[in-house]
Amino acid sequence: MSTIRGKFPFISGAFNAVDDPRAPERILYTPATLLWTLTLGFLTRCGSRNAMDADRNDEGYARTVAALSGQDWWPEGERLTAPCTGTACGFLEHVAPADLEGILTETVYTLVRRKQLDWARLGGCFAVAVDGTKQENCRAGHTVDGRDMRMALEAKLVGPDGLALPLLTEPVDQYDDERGKHDCELKAFRRLAARLKAAFPRLRICILGDALFACETVFNICEGNRWSFILTFKEGSHPAVAAEVEALMGLERDNRAAVDVEDGRIELGWLGRVQFAKRDLQVVRCLETGRRPYNGAFVTDLGICGGTDALDICTWGRRRWNIESDFNVEKHGGFGLEHTFCTSDRQAANMHLLMLLAHLLWQVVFRGVLRRIYAGCRKLAQEKLVKLIQRVLHMRGPPSTGRQFQLRFSTG
Repeated sequence: MSTIRGKFPFISGAFNAVDDPRAPERILYTPATLLWTLTLGFLTRCGSRNAMDADRNDEGYARTVAALSGQDWWPEGERLTAPCTGTACGFLEHVAPADLEGILTETVYTLVRRKQLDWARLGGCFAVAVDGTKQENCRAGHTVDGRDMRMALEAKLVGPDGLALPLLTEPVDQYDDERGKHDCELKAFRRLAARLKAAFPRLRICILGDALFACETVFNICEGNRWSFILTFKEGSHPAVAAEVEALMGLERDNRAAVDVEDGRIELGWLGRVQFAKRDLQVVRCLETGRRPYNGAFVTDLGICGGTDALDICTWGRRRWNIESDFNVEKHGGFGLEHTFCTSDRQAANMHLLMLLAHLLWQVVFRGVLRRIYAGCRKLAQEKLVKLIQRVLHMRGPPSTGRQFQLRFSTG
């Protein structure tokens, strides 16, 4: 509580700044109170609206929500309560998703500006992984143009130790009425890349992606935005180039290196200039044996001067899996990804953004504060820790002191 209020005080202000069409004389909860109710529900891994509503009338929990939102008034003589999710979701119909998404980017940019993420740089770049995921199923009886699920393309800032901080999300509609054609991840990436560049115009970025993104469309976008990229390279994406790479790898004897790791060994091979359709790029092959076996290759525009550079490219290319692991946590770790929360597209989009904000705040607080506090409890799972925090928030409410905690990430 103290970390969120002390390090990111702008969140409540941004919540209260969203468009509010309600009649002032009939307002019981501020916009920040409504939005923090949902965010805190995701943060404590409720996973569904029913679970969020289960204990909303607990006075301790209501005081927690009020403390986070800064709502310091309440009708005299009335018992303090937190809003129900029906009221909060109804309010989401009037909120522009861009307003909530701006809070995501501002939160990450705050960490970047304070240099608290410098340990997660690749050279001078921040690595941004992109991948698509199923957001949720459309509620029965509410399919549109044959669409029975909502899909999204996510962009997350990734780094060592499993770091994956959400930045932007772009809807991937199965059929787009306005454009009259089916959508896909590559088309969504064009839109997402433009918004990513607008949000971070001067930030040095390296795009990480799977083999789907290893194509001229993505190469051109990255070149135009002055971004670097490390993308998975597979034979199916570029059959002719793959055949050439296979032949040249067998002939190249100097561009090879081997690194001993714990319980295994990494063998590297790289080619400095491989002709693709419109450009020369570098290809790195990685074969790891031992506890974490891996056999794959990456295409990149980054220069390779030796085995150290090749190892860095493979290491960061494999960190694309952070976003996959993040999706798994959001699906099965209590956040509720793929759960159907709302019928309306706008409400669903805003709920998804609040879920991402909750996961972002949890990663910051857990990695920056809590992990040092309970370092001795190595077998205490994150989800169990969250439930303990949730129990305290219901029983005792917000902390009475304004103690500030140092935000310091661990890379170990």
